[in-house]
Amino acid sequence: MSITFACFDVETTSLDSKKGHVIEIAVVKITDGGEVLKEWTSLINANTQDLGRPDIHGITLQMLEDAPTFPEVAGDIISEFSGCIPVAHNASFDQKFILSEWANSGLGPLQLEVLDTLAMARSLGLPGKLGDLAEALGVSLIDAHQALDDTRALAEVLIKLLKKGAEMGEIYQFQPPLFAPEPSGLFHLRPI
Repeated sequence: MSITFACFDVETTSLDSKKGHVIEIAVVKITDGGEVLKEWTSLINANTQDLGRPDIHGITLQMLEDAPTFPEVAGDIISEFSGCIPVAHNASFDQKFILSEWANSGLGPLQLEVLDTLAMARSLGLPGKLGDLAEALGVSLIDAHQALDDTRALAEVLIKLLKKGAEMGEIYQFQPPLFAPEPSGLFHLRPI
């Protein structure tokens, strides 16, 4: 039976999910054989003037002006995760931000278990930082700290880790909550 993974990454205004906000998210859905099924990404208007470290993530207030808010794309995010195994690198960081934004949006409970490629890499004695890990595995990471580029690299890293025999541990297929918002179809991309 084939497994579908929903690899994802967020860019945020802070390292603290209680204080910060998601300002970009990307999801790359892949099969356990590495076939890319779909990519989805959007900037997120967090309605804040404090973007944290634009020198790292490259996101400006002007880029977010016409972007949807988290509640507007919450249904899209859930739709991308639905029926897949969510995957992130240093998963607790991304997981906490998604759960915090969900809660702050008043959308009810959300169960989100995430497979962590950081733990998988460490179990094989490989580097922990995504850029270093990608390099060690021969995976290209073009623009670090851009959610879609990080997520594309993450998807390749996951497949290489699996091929090297990394254990996934307990994995959970994401099921949307009973009263999840419908996908809006909204998104806003970084300027080229």
